[in-house]
Amino acid sequence: MNVSNEPRRRVLLPFALSVCLIGSTGWISLRAVQAGASPPAATPSTQTSTDIEEQAALDEAFRSAEGNPQIIIKNLDAFLTRFPNSSRREVVLRTICTYALDANAPDVVGHYGQMLLEITPNDPQVLTSVIDALARINDPGSREHAIEYSSRLIKIAESQRDRAAATGVSHNSPKQWAERIAALYAQRAGFYRDSAELDEAVADDEKSYAIYPTSRVAEQLGDSELQKGDSTRALDYYLTAFAFPDRTSDPERRREVRRKLGSLYLQQHGSEKGLGGLVLSRYDALSAQLADRLSADNPQNAGRHDPFDFVLENLDGTPLPLAGYRGKVVVIDFWATWCGPCRMQGKLIEKVAENFRGESNAAFLSLNTDADRSGIPAFLSQQGWTLPVAYAQGLDQFLEVRALPTLIIFDRQGRVVYRDDGVNVATFSAELTKHLRDTLRESGGATP
Repeated sequence: MNVSNEPRRRVLLPFALSVCLIGSTGWISLRAVQAGASPPAATPSTQTSTDIEEQAALDEAFRSAEGNPQIIIKNLDAFLTRFPNSSRREVVLRTICTYALDANAPDVVGHYGQMLLEITPNDPQVLTSVIDALARINDPGSREHAIEYSSRLIKIAESQRDRAAATGVSHNSPKQWAERIAALYAQRAGFYRDSAELDEAVADDEKSYAIYPTSRVAEQLGDSELQKGDSTRALDYYLTAFAFPDRTSDPERRREVRRKLGSLYLQQHGSEKGLGGLVLSRYDALSAQLADRLSADNPQNAGRHDPFDFVLENLDGTPLPLAGYRGKVVVIDFWATWCGPCRMQGKLIEKVAENFRGESNAAFLSLNTDADRSGIPAFLSQQGWTLPVAYAQGLDQFLEVRALPTLIIFDRQGRVVYRDDGVNVATFSAELTKHLRDTLRESGGATP
């Protein structure tokens, strides 16, 4: 296994947020190894000679690695080879995956995560992390496994939903269940589409749209139908995607949908005459169809269409009005505790923020999206982040954050001028620095 900070090409999963929140406490919550410490030893009264030998091997594995994640992973792999039937096998595999997530090594997460699935085949958190790793590898073999694991995750989620409905005990609302399961179907559709299995991709995206309609899924249906050669159905889906009455302030994606729609309509009709009327008609129909959902979306900041009008929540429960950031260029990092790449991005943002510490016109915010907030204080204590942290309070939904981590830059007027879904460790810091400096310059602010 090669542990490297250079990520392979990957498919960004726009629905990873909804998918992974099924296990919001984090699949590595059983992490037994912190930096430099080996897994818990058996008590002296219960130790066998094998226990003692294994513990000594683990102690040596961490001592000799001197905190180097690559060497720790190599040493723990050697431990598993030496003790294939160890009672510590599960926790060692989880530890390897933890360090691989920190090192942004999807090939390692995929390899050892699949070994872990042999022990815990229906662990939603493990499945989610392995699927994400396989998506980032994105070769035919990894996509085949990702489809298999996605199918397993769909069954688990639907079973959880049905059990919650039958018992009346659930931390999630019916809307949240619908959004998450729809996201899982859309995720699997992406793997089918990348594998050129377009009929299966369309079938999954249609299920996703039926469960919880979104403009993104409508756009993906248009892409699949266009690849299949059905330009009429593709145009209809693009029309829905563009007219969809969602509350997003990301103009770049809307421009892309508008380009697809206009190009296809022009091919079919020779001009764009009549297109405006179709868009208005589709918008009215969708608004009526989704009226109940739209009125219930973002209840914490209902009716707000300017990000600077949102009121977030500090970790201590006090309000955080974004109005206080009006006039500044704001870098916002959306993350969750279960998200391995989020931890890597958090560290990188900290370093970039340090370079802009003297820039009064730049601000950084770290916004958590976890459904279960109980583990957040311990997580932040472990990570040692210094940037201001708050709860997203629906801003992630407003901005259609479907993948984590997601980084967004607002200019002084609250317009999205840069967006990055996922983290490419090799280029992240340079890209963020460049776009932040450019935005400050265009906004009339100084740059360091």
